[in-house]
Amino acid sequence: MTVVSTLDIDGLTAPEYRAVMDELGVEERAEPGIYLHLTAPLESGFRVVEIWDHKEGFDRFLEARLAPAGEAVGLQRQMVITVKPLHNFFAPRLNELPALIGSLPGAPGAPSVK
Repeated sequence: MTVVSTLDIDGLTAPEYRAVMDELGVEERAEPGIYLHLTAPLESGFRVVEIWDHKEGFDRFLEARLAPAGEAVGLQRQMVITVKPLHNFFAPRLNELPALIGSLPGAPGAPSVK
């Protein structure tokens, strides 16, 4: 069953997020089973939303890659994780996103955000 995972990470900064992403290497070597990853700032931290082909794939990624990457960069943050079945996905302008992504602050190669 396709699922949506949400990770709310308290106190996470943009440079810390980038460090974890770089350590993971997912932008060059995506985890099998992931369809979508997006990140948005919260008042204190960040929210990561992902769509996975099934919960077991997300769980494996969390244990085998995300936790070790966080440890490798010295990240210790409270995280609230929820995983729910995907109810709907609507993206009528999805083909326009590649041109936008490079200009986003968290994009690979973009100037770092302080």
